[in-house]
Amino acid sequence: MKIILTLLIVVGLFISVSADEKEAKKEVSAKPVTVQINGNVSDAETGESLVGVKIQLEGTEKKVYTDFDGNYFFEDVAPGEYNVTASYISYEQNKVENKNIDILTNTVDIKLQKVD
Repeated sequence: MKIILTLLIVVGLFISVSADEKEAKKEVSAKPVTVQINGNVSDAETGESLVGVKIQLEGTEKKVYTDFDGNYFFEDVAPGEYNVTASYISYEQNKVENKNIDILTNTVDIKLQKVD
């Protein structure tokens, strides 16, 4: 009788552990894939990096500003096609249209022209 009871407990534990592993695999595979978009913004004539340029990712509410080296990045972006817009005081707005963003292609460098 003790052997049967022990066998039932072992089988019950095995089934419980197996179900937990399957549930954990579902949670991992259900997480959506995202990428990071990064780039640099510079003056089209001088090549100098521009600080504080507003970069917007159209179709989302995401916007960031360039750092002291003219670099920027967006985190947690779903792969796909995006328009990336850069705007800065005394410069013409520039839009990179229909940029396909994925794990391998995620850099968008932008050059801005001064307003005459």
